[in-house]
Amino acid sequence: MKELFKLLTDREKRTLGVLAAAAVIVLLAFLFVSLGVLRSYGRSEEALTRLTMELGKTRMSWDEARTESGRWEEAKGDLEAFRTRYFYDDKQGIRDLRLDLEKVFAEAGIRVSQIGYKYADLEKGRARKVVAGFTFRGNYATLKRFLAVIEGFPKFLVLERIDFLNTGSETGALELKIELAGYYET
Repeated sequence: MKELFKLLTDREKRTLGVLAAAAVIVLLAFLFVSLGVLRSYGRSEEALTRLTMELGKTRMSWDEARTESGRWEEAKGDLEAFRTRYFYDDKQGIRDLRLDLEKVFAEAGIRVSQIGYKYADLEKGRARKVVAGFTFRGNYATLKRFLAVIEGFPKFLVLERIDFLNTGSETGALELKIELAGYYET
C-alpha cells in the first residue's frame, strides 16, 4: 500500500487528502443529520403512540355517543307511540273521548244519563286534561266490572275521583260520583 502511495505525485496526494477530508466532513455531516433525524423519529413515534391512544378514546366516545343517540331516538319513538296510542287527538276535540266513554259504559253494562266535562291545561308539558264527571248507580259487581273495563281500556283513562253518595248497606245498591280523566296532546 505504501508503494502505491509513493507512485503518486504531490498534486495527486493533495487531491486525495482533500477528497479524504471532504469525505470525513460529509461523513460527520451525515452523522449529525442522522442523529437529528433519529431524535425526531423518536419524538414522532411517541407522538404517534399518544395520538393513537387519543384516537382510541375518541372512537370509544364516538361509539358511546352513537349508542346514546340511538337510545334517545328509541325513547323519542316510544314517546310518539305513547302519544298516539294512549292520548286523544286534540284536533278531534272531545268527540273521541265521548265515544270511548260510551264504549266503556256499554261494555260494563251501565247507563249514565248526564256527563259533565271540565278542562285543564297541565303545567309541565304540552297536554290537556279533560275530566268527565257522572253519577254511577249499581251494585258492587257492576262497579267492579266497570273498573276492570277502564283498567283494560286501550286509551289512557284515569280514575280521578270516586265519591260515595249512598252505600246502600241494606239493599247493596251503590250511588257514586265518579270522575274519569282523558288526556290530549296540544
